[in-house]
Amino acid sequence: MISLNIFKQSKTTLLISQHLIPLCIMAVLAVLSSVGMFVLMLYPAQDRLHHMSAQIQAVEKAHAQTQVATHTQAIISTTWSALSDYRGFTDLSLDIADLAKRNHVVIPGMGYKFRPLAHKLAAQGTFAFEAQGNYAAIRKFIYELEKRWPYLFIEKLSVERSKKNDGVLFKMTISTFLKEFPQLLKKIKSS
Repeated sequence: MISLNIFKQSKTTLLISQHLIPLCIMAVLAVLSSVGMFVLMLYPAQDRLHHMSAQIQAVEKAHAQTQVATHTQAIISTTWSALSDYRGFTDLSLDIADLAKRNHVVIPGMGYKFRPLAHKLAAQGTFAFEAQGNYAAIRKFIYELEKRWPYLFIEKLSVERSKKNDGVLFKMTISTFLKEFPQLLKKIKSS
């Protein structure tokens, strides 16, 4: 065994040094192996942690998107059920005429047309008519029209003085979406 000059002072020191050096070597090897094992276990664990946290974030994002999609689907379902078909659309013209009459507004006639939409899931129905009366009555009529049927959209609205009386004449184009395009019109267009 290699003996150092420091340990040559006495026999006891020499005996201790002979036993102490292997113990020190064993301790250094134990520390090195512990550090090595720590490093060998730390980096794969960190990689697994990063991978798992990325997976958790992806799952949370997918969950949030699913909740938004479910909420959106519920809104679309509610809106879709509120839309009428073309038969209900023609009845709507009578309801609009009744609303005008209650508000002292005269609608001499009303025309309507259907137009298919590009995506073929629904159709657009449009009413065109003139409304005559005093300004306050027509304003109230428009307010109640929008309040009662929130799915009706005023596409065009123009106003001029009425030539017959001292009221006003509103020209209106109102549209809404329908669940289906009328079968009768499909047959006519395809012929």
